Amino acid sequence: MSNVITEAVKLLQANQAIKAEALMRPYYPANVNNSQFLHFYALANAHTGELSLGIDLLRKAISLNPNIAEYHHNIAAIYRQTGDFNLSEEHYLTALRLKPDYAEAYFNYSATRKFNADEPILAELEQQSARTDLSDEDRCFLGFAAGKIFNDIKEYDKAFSSYEMGNRFKNASFDINRFRNDVDRLISIFTAERIRELATLGHQSSVPVFIVGMPRTGTTLVEQILSSHPEIHGAGELPDISSISGTLQQHTSPKTEYPECITCLPQKVYAGFADAYLRRLRTFDQSAARIIDKMPGNFIHLGLLAIMFPQAKVIHCRRHPLDTCLSCYFQRFRRGHEYSFDLSHLGLYFREYERLMQHWLEVLPVTPFDLHYADLVNDQEDVSRKLVDWTGMPWDDQCLSFHDNTRPVTTASNWQVRRPMNKSGLDRWKNYDQYLNPLREALVGTGQSLN
Repeated sequence: MSNVITEAVKLLQANQAIKAEALMRPYYPANVNNSQFLHFYALANAHTGELSLGIDLLRKAISLNPNIAEYHHNIAAIYRQTGDFNLSEEHYLTALRLKPDYAEAYFNYSATRKFNADEPILAELEQQSARTDLSDEDRCFLGFAAGKIFNDIKEYDKAFSSYEMGNRFKNASFDINRFRNDVDRLISIFTAERIRELATLGHQSSVPVFIVGMPRTGTTLVEQILSSHPEIHGAGELPDISSISGTLQQHTSPKTEYPECITCLPQKVYAGFADAYLRRLRTFDQSAARIIDKMPGNFIHLGLLAIMFPQAKVIHCRRHPLDTCLSCYFQRFRRGHEYSFDLSHLGLYFREYERLMQHWLEVLPVTPFDLHYADLVNDQEDVSRKLVDWTGMPWDDQCLSFHDNTRPVTTASNWQVRRPMNKSGLDRWKNYDQYLNPLREALVGTGQSLN
């Protein structure tokens, strides 16, 4: 049995939850009283979207063995996704009581709500952070946790210092020249003529809606608003389009990398991948008129999307450059986003994102809906109505009560989107202005106001 669990853990770590669940399923009847098995089987189910089953399995594991901190930590994470923040907080605190040096639990607990200055968690966090025997990973978790809580209580100097520690100990590496070269290649291959010519080979479905942009620009909020409409389903951040772009080269002979392979693919490939993607969307909802993929990084693939789905709607989310980059710096992304752990890298990445988006605006047959976060926050109803209209759907008043939407939210914004619209996300950078020179210097040339 230990071999099965070991293999399942490897699959989970590789983001292969479906395979992990399939591997473990036959062994479940014989292991209904094995708390370790139930724990990992719960994670496999939760990561495939079966959140209530994940909770049931973890509750059984906890009843069998209530003193394992990881069980409480992981059920807390699922409760957070489903919006059960009181239960989430309760289990995070239990995990920390059982394991006071549980750095990851401090980090995840810090995201469950807004904190006050007199709470004991701060003293515990500072005590843990002062230890000399911490791993880099634990320093990273503790730095981001303390940064979040100090920001909540408006101790901005301490918050920035903590976030700086968290980012430094992530030990990320990012090659801006490689990314620049990737953008050059996309611009070179995806011309207006080529997109127009190849779009006749795609699928004419209007079901997919793509929300793109930099992370932390309101993409989760926009999805929450739209998915509150009874005929629109929010499928979250799907890796499928990126996977498709990586697979296309296998259909060329000789093998040619993406995006250059666009020029020599067999014609049937585009409709084939479009059909497969639509089938995948339908696993989330069989009948919705629109299904949203809100993977922000799909901004890289707008040329490919215009070919695969000429009728699909694209929403481009934007936010003040300093707020966007600072919010990324304050977010410990689990995987990818290596540019986000250094302010200079963030600014340089943002400039390349802007350069690519400018290209798409010049070559795409249909210009994406340009959504400014500040406009949405300041005029919720007007912008929401325009958004729904853009998708081609009739207006529904439920879109104004997006915070009542009970759908699971798996991104870092899952606490915020359960609350009514507020303006706290506007001009956050002003609290940290004295620390932002490396970011400002890297951003010079975007053409956007940095004030």
